[in-house]
Amino acid sequence: MTQRVLVAIDGSEASDRALAKAVTVAKEREWGLDLIHVIDTRQYTAGFGQTGTVDGKLLYNAEQTAEAQLEDLIKPLKEQGIDAKPHIRFGSPRAVVAVDAPKDYNTGLIVIGRSSKKLVSRMFIGSVASFVVENAPCDVLIVANPEVK
Repeated sequence: MTQRVLVAIDGSEASDRALAKAVTVAKEREWGLDLIHVIDTRQYTAGFGQTGTVDGKLLYNAEQTAEAQLEDLIKPLKEQGIDAKPHIRFGSPRAVVAVDAPKDYNTGLIVIGRSSKKLVSRMFIGSVASFVVENAPCDVLIVANPEVK
């Protein structure tokens, strides 16, 4: 089975840069390309005191938005003859991208954009890229943010 490049998509400029690099690598290696958008369900918890309750309507809307975004990205890739597949997953982006998805998609390389978030912000919410580097079962390529100096 041909290995695949997994690229994390979240609508940011960082993920756009990661996708561009992933396309280049997939073409060079003649690998397939998996675009994954992870919906962080923690963002859709309803109200105080309702721990674990997820607002279904908001989650549905997030899924529809992600699906449309992925289809817009996949169409031109397929027109170029790239074996590209969209994936929407739910859960912690860190765990899904680093651990779960690589097992499911025969991933040989994960490509992820480096965020432009400041150090203080990363300390509180954590860095997806850092977690992926430390926990992925395959190679990881971090695409730099040219605005960070």
